[in-house]
This record gives sequence, structure tokens and C-alpha cells, in this order.
Amino acid sequence: MFRFYCNGLNGEQAEISVLSVDWSIQGDVKFSCNDDEFACLLLSGCRSDSGGFFNLLAGTKPVYIEQWLEYLEEQQKIRHVSVKINLPDDQEYNEALGFSEENIQQLLPMIFKVGGFNKLQINRYLKQRSNPATLSTRYGPAELQRYRILNDIIRLLNKLRR
Repeated sequence: MFRFYCNGLNGEQAEISVLSVDWSIQGDVKFSCNDDEFACLLLSGCRSDSGGFFNLLAGTKPVYIEQWLEYLEEQQKIRHVSVKINLPDDQEYNEALGFSEENIQQLLPMIFKVGGFNKLQINRYLKQRSNPATLSTRYGPAELQRYRILNDIIRLLNKLRR
């Protein structure tokens, strides 16, 4: 998650959050601002060097937002811009995402589907995971890596649940 913090010339403040795993991948945007005129400045005429004009609230790439805000800062229309990148390991990540318990429950089946897992495979692996000999004969290195990644995802979802 990319979080941009903007300070206006008269003490105005805004925060723009983009849920994206990379600077160049489009993500959903959350916007908050404590001043209407400052909000209009930030949201009107958004353009970037690499993407041209874009609609910030419709979801966009973090790199476009960065270029737009730097332009406004260079033009002395805003006082200061900073960015913070929150990673899933950060304690603030849960709060920043705003995941509800319902969202987390919906994620797991989608992760199983993307990973190509079904319940039978997962149950079989869970029963055999404490026996390294069985794992090494039944699963190849690539397959074991898939299960380890799934394990990391499940642990992260459990962490987000708290």
C-alpha cells in the first residue's frame, strides 16, 4: 500500500492511499482531505509524465500520483509531499487496509482458486506436513514451495484478522 501525505500552503492536509503491490500497477484509491479547496486542487487536472491525464479517484498507478504531486509541489501550489509504503509485515498494515473479518473470510477461497488448490489437497498436505520423509517422496520442490507460500498467506490472513 502506498500512502501519500500532502500539506497545503495554509496548513491543509490530505492523504491519498493506493492499494497496489508495485509503483506501476493500478490500484484502488482512498482519499481524505480536511479542506474542500485543497481537495479540488489535488483532484483536478491530474496528469503525469508517463500516463497523461488520469482520474485519481477512479483508481490509478502510484507512480502517476507521485508525479502529479511532485509537479504541484514544484509549482508551489502545495507545501510538502511525502510517501510511505506499508508492507504486509508492518503493524499499521491492518489499519491501513481497513479489512473487515468478512473481507478476510472471502479472501481465502479466492487464494485457493488462484493457487490451484482444492480442499482435499490442502487437507492431505496438512496431515502429512509433520512427516518430512512423506513430503519429500510425495511432493516435488516446486509443489512444496507452493504449499509454503500458501502457509505464509494463511498466516498473514490470521494476523490481519486480529
